[in-house]
Amino acid sequence: MKAGLGLLLAAGVGIAAWLLLPQAPSAQSILLSDAVARPISDQLAVATLTIENSGGPDRLVSVTSTVADVSLYTPADPEGPPVHSGTASLALDSAHVRIAMTETLRDGSLIPVTLTFAMAGPVTTRVRLSDPATAGAAGDSGLFGLGDICVVGEGEPAPQIALRVAQTADGWQVMVDTKEFTFSEEYVGLFHVPGMGHGHLYVGGMKLDRMYAPTANIGALPPGTHEVRVTLNTNDHRAYVIDERPVTATAQIIVDAPNT
Repeated sequence: MKAGLGLLLAAGVGIAAWLLLPQAPSAQSILLSDAVARPISDQLAVATLTIENSGGPDRLVSVTSTVADVSLYTPADPEGPPVHSGTASLALDSAHVRIAMTETLRDGSLIPVTLTFAMAGPVTTRVRLSDPATAGAAGDSGLFGLGDICVVGEGEPAPQIALRVAQTADGWQVMVDTKEFTFSEEYVGLFHVPGMGHGHLYVGGMKLDRMYAPTANIGALPPGTHEVRVTLNTNDHRAYVIDERPVTATAQIIVDAPNT
């Protein structure tokens, strides 16, 4: 077994790693929760949910339903978003499930959806269709075209971001370097303060977490090339935009299959 490479990287530079993968996941190691769908038009609803993976690294490869036309939206990885050893989310601003709306789908409808993982296999949950007018704001959107943005105004702090990643014993550490930006949890969900907010962390298009500090940890990833992305967001979850571009940085992790 080759030793892993504990290297730092600048945005866009890859790291190759050979990892001793944890025990292969099974359907029992995947827990799906908080499954809800929100219509974003007369023709389309977006389903979001939380994936808790207590087993080894995996990959979400497809979604199906017996009662609706569904598809998996994957903004960063055509093979399907990686599922690290830990917790991740399908979200409005990341990979998610798209549901074609029909007359039979109404507020409160329960839609059976099966997520198929490369290692764990099929796992089924029920998604509740919820009217945004009664469920509240969707929030946490803005990077992939399904949410609001915050255009930095003249004279306001113009956040800058760079990204580094280092291998750890059981995964990866993400380190974010910023200028003219302050990480803060105190006002999250409240009013906008220019130059203040939090980060959104994605791997392979899968949303992992909000970042209220400049470092975060990622669990073990499946073999393949994975894009790590962090975008800076306001306290009220809008993506910072300068000159029509989100304030975001990427890095690349390459995980080779272990020697057998």
